[in-house]
Amino acid sequence: MASASPLKDIDEQYLQCCICMEQLKEPKILPCLHRYCQECLEKIVKKGAKKIECVTCREVHTLPKGGINGLKTDFNTKNIIEFIQLQDSVKVDPLRTCIHCRKKQKASAFCFRCNDFLCETCHAFHASSPMFEDHHPHIFSLSEAEAANLTIQKLSSLKVAPRCQTHPEKLSELCCTTCGNLPICVPCTYGEHQGHILKEVKSLAEIQRGKLKGKITDLLQYKEKAYSMREEIKKAEDKLELNVDQESRKLQEQLDREGERIKREIQDAEKEVYTKQADLAERMKEETSARKKELEKEMRESRERYEQACREERQEADLNFRKIKEENNEEKKQLEEGLHVMNNEIQELLASIRTQKDENAKKIKELSDHFDSIVKRFENVTATADCILAAQNDWTDVQCIPDVCRAVDLLREEVKRDSPGLDNLSGVKLRGLSAGVTVREKVGISEDVESIVDLHIEEGMYIDDITGNEDGTIVITGLTSAYQTYIAVITMGGSLQQRNILPGPAWSSVRCSFLSQYLIAVICDGNQIGIYNIRDQSQKFINLSGVIMNCPTNQQVCSVTTDPVNDHIIVGCYSRDVYVFSSKLEHVNTIKLPDVIQQATDIAMYKGNLLVYDSSGTHKAFAVALKQTASEVKYEFTKPTLGGSDWYPLRVCTDQTDYIYLLWKEGGGRSSIVQYTKDGGQIKLEREVGRSHDIRAITAVQTKQGEKLLLPTLQTKKLLTYGLT
Repeated sequence: MASASPLKDIDEQYLQCCICMEQLKEPKILPCLHRYCQECLEKIVKKGAKKIECVTCREVHTLPKGGINGLKTDFNTKNIIEFIQLQDSVKVDPLRTCIHCRKKQKASAFCFRCNDFLCETCHAFHASSPMFEDHHPHIFSLSEAEAANLTIQKLSSLKVAPRCQTHPEKLSELCCTTCGNLPICVPCTYGEHQGHILKEVKSLAEIQRGKLKGKITDLLQYKEKAYSMREEIKKAEDKLELNVDQESRKLQEQLDREGERIKREIQDAEKEVYTKQADLAERMKEETSARKKELEKEMRESRERYEQACREERQEADLNFRKIKEENNEEKKQLEEGLHVMNNEIQELLASIRTQKDENAKKIKELSDHFDSIVKRFENVTATADCILAAQNDWTDVQCIPDVCRAVDLLREEVKRDSPGLDNLSGVKLRGLSAGVTVREKVGISEDVESIVDLHIEEGMYIDDITGNEDGTIVITGLTSAYQTYIAVITMGGSLQQRNILPGPAWSSVRCSFLSQYLIAVICDGNQIGIYNIRDQSQKFINLSGVIMNCPTNQQVCSVTTDPVNDHIIVGCYSRDVYVFSSKLEHVNTIKLPDVIQQATDIAMYKGNLLVYDSSGTHKAFAVALKQTASEVKYEFTKPTLGGSDWYPLRVCTDQTDYIYLLWKEGGGRSSIVQYTKDGGQIKLEREVGRSHDIRAITAVQTKQGEKLLLPTLQTKKLLTYGLT
């Protein structure tokens, strides 16, 4: 709204009270710059109340000592409304009593100094007489009332200075900045305002307008962000619907596949029974025939012996068949029970999806309302600032602009805040199917490495860690040839898809773990903890000592894992302290590991527990039950039995069926993957993977060919793949 904006272009809603939905009457303005009728506010605020909630943006403000009456009047808006009312009243009844001649006749002008109407004759005298010289700038000819070019600035120039609150008979001439730019008269400078900082209104108004222009210019830099967030939220809503449909369809397809497979297995088992029965019958026939030939000579001598032998053969065959039938029935029963359990759990997962969808949709709606409110505040703040700057009313400006500047600052900080985690709200998080639910689980690791591919990354790069997700995305971290910390996305074939530098110091160790489909939790030496988004390649990092009160000076982070169900990042240190952060990198709580563990060299979340490898002292690995601020050991992992006594764990991961895998190293250079049971850390399977000192990390990742274990080499930049069979 520029200074040349005509009054007719002012949006009617700008002058409307959102409570009574009528034109504002004695408009009171809140610190958020929303304005309401004084009478309307008095109706909605209880007597003696200390707070008031804005009807429009829901911000809560503290009321001044005078309550609603103590709120500032929006003089700029009030001036516009009074003028519009003046126009309307003349349209309805042009006959007015002239303030000079006291005759009732058609009004020709309005003197804002006299605050009354003038007839045509008195208007001419009033406008030319030296007696009313100080009135001349404040006389408004009603013939101009309908002019299309009548601007807010012109209207403001007609208004007179406000009267002094202490001496109402005098007009204000100065502003007391000590008292909040209060308009005062000259006698006040010798009285209650003696010694205060006093300013001439014109120069003070220019300073205030300059400040406001600067702040509005700064605020406008965030306009696109404020408005685009509504589009991002809409995309998140659409994506939530899509993800829910996809996850539900995946679960249903999984159930259908398992159902069809189990039916085929039952049919195959039944065919196998018939085949075995036929084989038994044929074998019995052959054995009986052979026995018959052997006993033909003896039959004459002992027919009874022959018949007894045949009975024994038939009994043995019947017994074997019954055993086969029982085994078949038991297998069918297990298959059908497994399918029933799977069906029940998938229904629970579908219910969980619906619940998460409702919860996320509610949060998205709250965010949508919040950003709608921000946009409305943005529009209101800029409209208010435009109107004030257009009016150029010195007295109004020195009163209003400081409040507008405060509102601009608050809004700018609100818009500058990091965007909410829409990626998390647009998806659903599901736990894996429980042990025993899938009918045929992966039970082992392929005998030999399935593939070894070269990673097509920069010469001299080191690989420190690897992580993968159920979508098959693979992320590695490490050092570049210039010893800078990096994060990269690669394919199963070793191709590099993206790479970015992280803020860790040179020669830094870098660990990573998937938090959601696109978000990676990362830690670097120097106590850097961050989130990296592989979709838009954005990153945000904090320093541990900057967010943890009384953080030990020698504390150093060394490992990271995630708890997607609770949207948490868990950070291990070279100490017994484990720090839990939200996906917004806000500290949630600190957990102390049991005394038997001295440091969390590597960690992984497992069914609500923490798997911890301790590289200090005895080089042991444990499963730890987490509590609010403490923990307790559930069990210790058994060391490999492949020979050698100095095996030590290096990294840990889990697969989608909740088997645990530890990468162990031996002093002689051997490496082995050990698969553990789900209920106590006992060895289920061991697989030696060579004598390379190069292997330093392990992860499980889903591929089109099933789930695989990936092991990158540190310096030779190879990617070893083992199948989970």
